[in-house]
This record gives sequence, structure tokens and C-alpha cells, in this order.
Amino acid sequence: MAAATVAVFVAACPCPVGSADPTSESPPFPIGQMGVPVHARAASGATADITVNSATWFPPGCASHFASPTDGSACNVVELTITATSHRFFQFDRNHVFAGYGGGNQPWTHPDDAPRPATLAVDFQRLDKMPPLQSGGLQDGQSAHGFVGFVMPTAGDLYITINDPEQPAPYTEAGLIVHT
Repeated sequence: MAAATVAVFVAACPCPVGSADPTSESPPFPIGQMGVPVHARAASGATADITVNSATWFPPGCASHFASPTDGSACNVVELTITATSHRFFQFDRNHVFAGYGGGNQPWTHPDDAPRPATLAVDFQRLDKMPPLQSGGLQDGQSAHGFVGFVMPTAGDLYITINDPEQPAPYTEAGLIVHT
């Protein structure tokens, strides 16, 4: 009888359920890490596996402005491989890849750390990180490989988001967490 009373109390308990931090962000997109493919889905239904092959931080002087090195501009450079897993074209574009340091209970959209877009200001050739990722579409097992660079002051945990270039509003296909 005592067990039945406890079961009724537990079932009727107004106790909170869920995570210990109710404000923590649970993104609506798949999350991957270095070396492990993450299965991404575009708004169109096209799919691809996206893998971070390497991530490196470079000290100031790695970025340039009109071929002149920019003092004080450190860089994070991330190597990506995108492999289409559907017949429908999976579109990608380096201009739709972003990185931030995250932190707190909202690492993907931290209010004090706006994500930085990938940029061609990073001197990929001088850093021996070629080729830079371009843009295009893949299907049926086709792959694209390249580097994306971010002008960021320090190394650390990077929260990278890859957005669907076909959508006018940000539609995140995948998130990746890497350390530089």
C-alpha cells in the first residue's frame, strides 16, 4: 500500500521536469564535432554529410586587406568536407558558414558573441590551407573539400553553423563544435 501511495504522489507531483537549466538552448539542427560526419538537411530536403577535418588558429598577420597583411587580425581556419547523400542537390556556400565562441547557456546564439561570417580576407595560400571552400551543389555521393577562415582574436571552442544558401532567412542545416 505504501508503494502505491508513493507512486500516486510522484505522478501528481508538480515537480519540474526536463533539464536542470530550463533556459539552455537545444538547437533544432544536428551537431557534430571534429572528424565525425554530421548529417545535414537543407530546407529543400537535400542531405549531405559534413565533416570537419581540421581546425587551426593562426596568430595576428594571417589576414590581409587588399594583399597587405592586417596587424592584429588573428584567424581560425577550418577544413571541411561535404558529401551529398541524396539525389536532390545539396547547395553550399562559404558565405553561409559562421563561427562564434559561444558560451553560457546559449552557445549557438550567444547575445554577447555575434557569429562571424567566413571571409576570404584570410590568406589561405600563405597559410598553406588550400583551396578555400567555394560554393556549389552536390548530389549522389559527390564531395566538395575546402577551407573556411574566420578573423577572430583568439583560439578556443568554436561553434560553427552552416546555413542553407537557398533560404532568405537563416536556416541552419548543421552545427559543428571544434577546438583550435
